[in-house]
Amino acid sequence: MQIVRTDISRVTAATGEPVLRVLFCGEGGNCVTVDMADPQTGGEEAAVERAREILLKTATFALAVNDYDARSNGNFDEVAVTNASTDGGGVYIFEYRDGDGSRQIPPSNMPSFEAARSEAIRCAVDLLVDLEPGTDDLTGWLVRVLDESGELLCTIDVQQAEAARQFNQVRG
Repeated sequence: MQIVRTDISRVTAATGEPVLRVLFCGEGGNCVTVDMADPQTGGEEAAVERAREILLKTATFALAVNDYDARSNGNFDEVAVTNASTDGGGVYIFEYRDGDGSRQIPPSNMPSFEAARSEAIRCAVDLLVDLEPGTDDLTGWLVRVLDESGELLCTIDVQQAEAARQFNQVRG
């Protein structure tokens, strides 16, 4: 989508917290909204940059892989605030295998550990597509879920991701 207009506004979440909303509008009228729970962004340029970073981080997400994704705000047609505070649920850190190393994304609020694990499985299936036989190691972990203190909660490996991918193909 080619962005033709960007709007920035301050709104209030249903929970009462202030939210900074950045609306990216594209050709043909398609729009994507990014709601940020921390309205102190350092000005409009910083807000747009932060919203772009959020979009880039979420762009790797695809279609719903499980019931949680299908019921959640993860409809992937919009990015919206799911929790403007850390009340309820938990904070989880996702770590992704990246070649011989790994990368972590910023901590995410999730409604439960099971939701975080479901997200990890979905992401592992997405990563599976990028593995190349003969070049990449087709064994070992793909996604790890840690709590906010860095303690490992679960690991999704290639075998689990492949089983989930096959299950999803059968489900259609």
